[in-house]
Amino acid sequence: MKVSVIASAIVAASIVIGGGCAAENGSAVPAKVAAEAKRQAAAVTFPRVVIPTDAGEFWFQPASCSVGEEDGSQVFTIHGPGKGPDGKPVYVDIDGADQGPMGDTDVRIHVGVDAKFKHGDPAWIFNAAVAHGFDVPASVARVDGDVVVLSGLIFSADGDSRLEVTGPVRIDCSR
Repeated sequence: MKVSVIASAIVAASIVIGGGCAAENGSAVPAKVAAEAKRQAAAVTFPRVVIPTDAGEFWFQPASCSVGEEDGSQVFTIHGPGKGPDGKPVYVDIDGADQGPMGDTDVRIHVGVDAKFKHGDPAWIFNAAVAHGFDVPASVARVDGDVVVLSGLIFSADGDSRLEVTGPVRIDCSR
């Protein structure tokens, strides 16, 4: 997929650059074609993320996916729309850090919504407080370059309900 994204970006850049050169020669590329090429070059997508749970698989397509360093920790912010096991829309927000001094991770699955800043019902939440409430170890966040792997997640919607993640969640933020 990475090769095809790079190839698309190269083709789009060639059209845009070629359009500028052609304009100088009197045979300009139409503005719509140049605009579409720019849009395609900017439309790099991240791989779909699957969250396997004991209630089925949630998945989402990251709209934003970033990994960086802050105060000696690898920090990450990922969010995007997807679907729940029942086909309902979800929006997933993930903010956290590896196990350094900022090692808390917050993961929220908003059910019934497909955009950021909307709140669905229920909102499945994982963070240190939820783990503590269930008397389970906090999750493990491992960052390797632009790849984030989360394991040991247990969500709750109300403090009593429980949704267990049955395997690691792998998020690739590389472009």
